[in-house]
Order: sequence, then structure tokens, then C-alpha cells
Amino acid sequence: MYAFIQARMGSSRLPGKMAMLLPDGKTLLEAVIARLASHDVTPVLLTTKQPADDSLAQMAESHGISVFRGDEIHVLSRFTEAAAHFGIAENDFVLRICADNPYLSHYIIDQTLAACEIRPTMDYISFGYAGKPGIKHHTGIFVEAVKVAALQSLVPKNNPWYNEHVTIGLYENPNQYAIAILTIPEDWQPQFEQIRLTIDDQDDWNFCLSTYPQLAHLDFPAQRNLLLSEKSWVTLMENQINKYQK
Repeated sequence: MYAFIQARMGSSRLPGKMAMLLPDGKTLLEAVIARLASHDVTPVLLTTKQPADDSLAQMAESHGISVFRGDEIHVLSRFTEAAAHFGIAENDFVLRICADNPYLSHYIIDQTLAACEIRPTMDYISFGYAGKPGIKHHTGIFVEAVKVAALQSLVPKNNPWYNEHVTIGLYENPNQYAIAILTIPEDWQPQFEQIRLTIDDQDDWNFCLSTYPQLAHLDFPAQRNLLLSEKSWVTLMENQINKYQK
């Protein structure tokens, strides 16, 4: 299955974050690529045509990763055009990967791939918590599986919200699309919403730098258990969660 990694250098909250270096010398983008390496997927970088993203394209290609460059704002079209470019059938799934998540869960990736095999009639599959898909959480460990035809059906609507957020037009319309939100394992759930590992701004990045050496070799929920064991880490995560609470 193709795994479309959505990334660009023009982040409004933390410009250039994709090329920022982690303690092991990897960039944020390279950490995501490395996280996918042990899974049965074909990663592709989906970035923009902006000159600022030339370096991202070069970085991906240096790791043998194919690149597709599309519209900066109309991200949905970037996905549908990439699917057409790579000859992906309308009835096939692709994985959507947000590149500001260096701790993608190996378990989640494998189980999402398995769910696509078991439930091929779905339009959208994601693990989540409390009925909410993973993309709506700040944990930063999730991927989304989405049917190409379902994405294509959103394009004619030309809804700016759908165009920017790619999959939201699917999971927010469960009467129109076949949606499967799979519940995370029960032993992950205690204090799950206290964990924040995604990287939106400088404070998230600083937290990542301080915790990466301890967390990078772990998968969830071992990461959660370690983070909750350190009071100062809990406080830092809580501050960021409160900042972005909707």
C-alpha cells in the first residue's frame, strides 16, 4: 500500500520544522520515513511546488522515496493527483501520514493495514479514542487509511475546509461514507488524553528534543507509561494540550 507523507517547509507555527534536527541527527521528515521503514508500505512524499520545499524533495529522494509535488493550499488535490500519478486504483486505500508525528505507532500502522484487508468496503479507517479518529487527537501516533474514490468524490464539492484537511469531509459525514473508527487497545486508554507527542510549535519541538532519546526506540503504550512517570513532562504536555484545546 502507498503511504502518502504530507509535509512542507511553510508551517505557520514552526516554519522549517521538517528539516530540523533531532538528537540522533535525523530530520523530522527522516524520523517519519524511518518509522515507516519496517512496514509493508511504499512511502511517497507529498509536498508542494514551492521552492522552499526543494530541499524536502531532495531529502526524500536521497532515501529512495518517491516525491509528488502539488498545490500548497488545496491539499486534497495533492492527494488525488498523486494517486492518479502513481496509477493507484480508485478502489484501493492509501495511508495518510502527517509528517509532524515522529512517533507513529508500529502497532497502529500494522493493524490499520490489516483492517483494510478485513474491511475492504470501507471508505475511511482509523484507530481512535472515544469515537474520535486519531487525527483529531494530539497524541501524534496515528495514521489514516482512505479509499482513493472517496477522496475523489470530495474534490467537486470544492469545500475549502475539505481541501485543506483532506479526510475531514469523510469522517464528518458518516451517513455518506463507510467510516470505521477502531478503538485503541483497552490498556492504552487510562490517561490517554494526557499524552501529546505531535509537533505544532516551538514548545512541542523543545519537548520532543528533551524526550526523544528516551522515547525514540519505544512504541506506544510504553512511551505513555514513561511520560506519565515524570511529573515535569506531564505538566509540559498539559500546558500544550490546554493551548490547543478546541
